[in-house]
Amino acid sequence: MSAVIIAIWHETYACRAAIHRALLTSRCDLRVTKSASGPVGAQVIRIDGECACRDFLIDMVVECHQLLSRRSGELHNPIGAARVHVRLRAAPDWIRQRRTAMGAQARADRIRTGARARGLPDEFHRALLEYLVEEAGSMAVLEDHHELARRLASRCTGEFGGAPEHYLDRVVEGMAVVERQCRSGPRVNAGTAECPEYVTWWERYIERPLGRRPRRTTRAIATLPDGIADPNSGCGLGPIDAGSAEADDRVIAILVETHRDRPEAPAEALRTGIAALVEHGLLAEGPAAVLLSDVSRLTSAARQLSAMC
Repeated sequence: MSAVIIAIWHETYACRAAIHRALLTSRCDLRVTKSASGPVGAQVIRIDGECACRDFLIDMVVECHQLLSRRSGELHNPIGAARVHVRLRAAPDWIRQRRTAMGAQARADRIRTGARARGLPDEFHRALLEYLVEEAGSMAVLEDHHELARRLASRCTGEFGGAPEHYLDRVVEGMAVVERQCRSGPRVNAGTAECPEYVTWWERYIERPLGRRPRRTTRAIATLPDGIADPNSGCGLGPIDAGSAEADDRVIAILVETHRDRPEAPAEALRTGIAALVEHGLLAEGPAAVLLSDVSRLTSAARQLSAMC
């Protein structure tokens, strides 16, 4: 089994490197070790570390274990079978599942032949639509709209030639055209079957997933600048040192207080609490706006807040 793990380790190298580039990871602490501490001296494989690529590797190991277990005795080369499975099935499936978990389209390679693409004026705009669909499901860091335009301009150079700066203005104008096209037509359900929420295709597959992309300025509450004070005397709490765990307590206190004011309407109470967190500097406006616009996530968060209270 350890030989299979080593094979999976090497086969996942390219994908793990892509995760590092996307998330601007400067140091990967992923480690795979083995010991004989299992029952009756059996080997135990341990995968640990805090790097984001750890979960990807674990998923690939699980996928290969299931494959080899199902076909035990059939495969003459389990190491080769594991590598092929990772390359052709497990890794692509992982990427598609991660994209759909963000709310984006699972695949972007067929988008140019769809009805929305056919309504666009030319191939440049159809290319922009494909780039936007890909970007919506990317795990790479994305700071703001300007950085998105620069990324799209760079993509244009690979397909149409030239330099990125030559495409910036055209990309900005083109995105407006693509957005108008994608906001037209039938609406799609962004909620659940029990709690449907019908929005435009643009909101469902572009706007909301882009809002879930990680940002360079996204930091834990404990790393926020010092000097955050709560002007709301109703909470009964004074200024805090944002570099301590007390900041987390402040967030919880604000959300619990707003819920107690309106226990009969937990979703509206949570909206009020989120607005208060933004006002107090404990939550950035961008992530707050994304959460407030996502009814299904807001409803789920409201249920969890009600359970806490």
